[in-house]
Amino acid sequence: MPAEVIIYACQQAVPDPQALRTHWGEGGLPLRVILEPCSSKVEAFQLLRTVATPAHLVWVIGCVEEQCRYLEGSHRLGGRLTYSQRYLEEIGLEAARLGRSVVTPGDEAALTAAVAEIKTQAQTLGPNPLAKG
Repeated sequence: MPAEVIIYACQQAVPDPQALRTHWGEGGLPLRVILEPCSSKVEAFQLLRTVATPAHLVWVIGCVEEQCRYLEGSHRLGGRLTYSQRYLEEIGLEAARLGRSVVTPGDEAALTAAVAEIKTQAQTLGPNPLAKG
């Protein structure tokens, strides 16, 4: 299986996952979108296991904290992401292989900017070293 970019998307922040695929476009790295009821449902072990698949890049798109329907979902994800990034650094991988964007539901410009940021990050990092061998 070729390396791909995997986005965990909060259903509130990204009610139409097809919009992500549309902004992603054709060519380049394959994109897989995994819908979650809230970004807080994404656990640290999921992030780390997904990087080890080996995904090229793993990203979570969630709501801005003030608009999270679970009140603390985006905040909880922030802590889990920080923990996971520190773990990657400890084992010699780039912490930047895990990332996060927050968008206001329905804000098409923010979603476009998030996808552009993800694509730039994927190009900057290059292949996941775990894909070798």
